[in-house]
Amino acid sequence: MSRVLFVMLHPGFIRYYEGALQRLADAGHHVHVAFEVSRSKLGEDETARRLASRSPRITCGTTPERVESVREFLSRADRTATRSGNVDAPLSGTRGRARAWESLATTVRLLGDYLRFFEPAFAGTTTLRDRAEKRLPRLESALARGVAAAGAPSRRLLGALLRGFEPVIPIPPAIEAFVREQRPDVLLVTPLIELGSQQVDYVKAARRLGVRSALCVASWDNLTSKGLIRVPPDHVVVWNDAQKQEATALHGVPPDRVVVTGAQLFDPWFTAAPSRSREEFCAMVGLAPARPFVLYVGSSSFIAPDEVPFVERWLAALRGAADPAVAGLAALVRPHPANARQWRAFEPRDVADASLWPPIGTDPNHADFRRDYFDSLFHSAAVVGVNTSAQIEAAIVGRPVFTIRTPEFAHAQGGTLHFRHLVGGTGVVREAASLPEHVGQLAALLAGEGDAGMNRRFVEAFIRPRGFDVPATPAFVEAIAAMAATAPPAPVPSPAWVLVARGPALGLAYAAGALAEDRPLWAYALRSGMTDTLVAASALYRVRGWASGHRRGLKRARRAVWRVWYESSRHLTARLRRAPFVLVKRLRNAGVAAKRAARRES
Repeated sequence: MSRVLFVMLHPGFIRYYEGALQRLADAGHHVHVAFEVSRSKLGEDETARRLASRSPRITCGTTPERVESVREFLSRADRTATRSGNVDAPLSGTRGRARAWESLATTVRLLGDYLRFFEPAFAGTTTLRDRAEKRLPRLESALARGVAAAGAPSRRLLGALLRGFEPVIPIPPAIEAFVREQRPDVLLVTPLIELGSQQVDYVKAARRLGVRSALCVASWDNLTSKGLIRVPPDHVVVWNDAQKQEATALHGVPPDRVVVTGAQLFDPWFTAAPSRSREEFCAMVGLAPARPFVLYVGSSSFIAPDEVPFVERWLAALRGAADPAVAGLAALVRPHPANARQWRAFEPRDVADASLWPPIGTDPNHADFRRDYFDSLFHSAAVVGVNTSAQIEAAIVGRPVFTIRTPEFAHAQGGTLHFRHLVGGTGVVREAASLPEHVGQLAALLAGEGDAGMNRRFVEAFIRPRGFDVPATPAFVEAIAAMAATAPPAPVPSPAWVLVARGPALGLAYAAGALAEDRPLWAYALRSGMTDTLVAASALYRVRGWASGHRRGLKRARRAVWRVWYESSRHLTARLRRAPFVLVKRLRNAGVAAKRAARRES
């Protein structure tokens, strides 16, 4: 069977493909999952170990270490970062050139990602643009803003220039060697579209080596809220036709490369069943079983950085409702597992018939965590949230879903494109412009009003486009298996112009490495002279420090030198004083000898 290499950013992405990977292994395919970075924030590393233990055909490991990751690039400009004390390697030699190329690659990619948010399709998404801008040095972000302000032609020109840099940037040798060593029949990557993502190097390496490649779009917001697909792989696997349109319109992927399989990560929700009765569940979470409850599902920190005050106002609106049915609703609050810290200040006991579950600090990888989550959805009368995938899961379970547009969440609702999938067209979320309107919607629901087919239409369009009862996991596995079985594409070597352009581009790479520190331009102008001065001062300081540490030895050496000089000078002085007498004596002796010789001759 085939060999599949799946490069993931971190083990947290396993949850999107766990069932599909198991099914690929069961079908006889060998799957190696390689992670660029480790992550244990929510126990993701343990998830990787659990996956590898399920089948001998599944292995997990790490990708080759990079000279400079995107995180390291960003930390060089962070004045508040805690330093380890290690001095960065100088930008010289083989390692220095490699780091310079990594810096240029990250700069070019971050610039391209930032520039995309000035396109008309992203009008109103200022928070997404600001998030991308924070990752750029000030000089580059100012350049991009100036180009964007000049109009669409200038923006397109800069975008084309940035795309032209991508083939010039060399593939790290370790990446190419890693792909060659794995010998995959198909290379999968996810998410690929992180801001400044370095995963594009794997797509480039696969193209050079003649390996088929595919991007697996992990989540519903990936194609609209993050970066660009800079080098389109051979295939892009998406959930639905809406994502296919995003891939073609926003990323320039040819339609014939896009494969629609459905959202395989939601398949377990269609067959799940509650683990306990409603009475047992309500007793566990602290709610009265006789009263219906509405479930509030929390959002991530980017979507709702300050969610608690809003929930407190929401609970007050429920309790102050004129409709007794709404006022009598119990409320269960479920924080987002990655945004739970802020909920430590929340006191549900201050509100009648309200509870928070699970308790803060609960392990999200525990078996009971998902069971409790499903039970909370299943036993609820309605689900409310800001903008979260939990609203999709509620739709699958068949519960009415609501949201309230508020100014503090405008950036996460109208300010994102993926939110429109929930509320527009075949969307499943009933939105309200205010809390009073939301209370009215809940009153209508409890009175039996509403669109009973709303959830099914959304699921069929967004989650299971091949049919409500057709699981997405088999379709995903079949698509990957077909890619692996297809004849590999011909290797694509670098054209001659790319090799010629790398010489001049290397100078830009060194400049990008320096500018990554995000200092004022005058600092770079004065750096050379200041560096020489500091090096000289440092040498003098080291000499003085060495002398201070060896004072006793230096004192002894000085005395020895003085003694040698003193003794030698005394000896020389004495010899000089005796020299005239020695000379006179020798002259006298010579005269006597001459007289004697003369007498003998006479």
